[in-house]
Amino acid sequence: MEISENFLEWRHEFNDGGGELLEFYMEACETVPEWLESNFNDLQGFRDELAAHIRDSSAGPASYETQWGTDERMRNLWFDVFGAEPPPGDPYPVPRERWGRHRMTTYMRDLQPSHLSRLREATRQWLEARGITAEDLAAYHEPGAEREYSRPEPVGFRQRLAELTAAGRRSGPAEGEYADQARADLLEAKRGYLETGHPEEAAAVDKLLADREPRDE
Repeated sequence: MEISENFLEWRHEFNDGGGELLEFYMEACETVPEWLESNFNDLQGFRDELAAHIRDSSAGPASYETQWGTDERMRNLWFDVFGAEPPPGDPYPVPRERWGRHRMTTYMRDLQPSHLSRLREATRQWLEARGITAEDLAAYHEPGAEREYSRPEPVGFRQRLAELTAAGRRSGPAEGEYADQARADLLEAKRGYLETGHPEEAAAVDKLLADREPRDE
């Protein structure tokens, strides 16, 4: 599936600018129910296309990512924008109980469970609509908690990509052009953490490396 101009425009709208535009990103996510009701700027079309790209892995991998990593970011975006119900046809839906407690997204990453009572009403409504509680966020921030922004690439995923490509539902590689360089950078970061006595940070990088590896049998 080709990426439409409408899709690109909405991706620009739902962009936190590397953290610098997080407030605007959150406000956009909170306004989605109103926009959907009037189909403002064909938001419904964006929703349908985002679901299709997740289903078919048809939004090619970012330059430093694998296709799986890009798909997982799309799932996080879907949650932030459209809610906890998985996109139609998602072959690898995130279990609902993972969100907030184990799985983090751009919208939630700076929310502190001890400060939820001070949140704006729109943010409280966003959390309530997705079933996210203060207990969930507190569990995520516990020392040693199991945390993720994405999951390991599943067994058979590369074969699925080949089949989707053969069927004409996607095109492009399974990895971005700089994915190998990203692996090398992560390995260098891991070595640096180990050499400076930061084993927990090194273990976190090691998990990132493991999650990027294909698991086709």
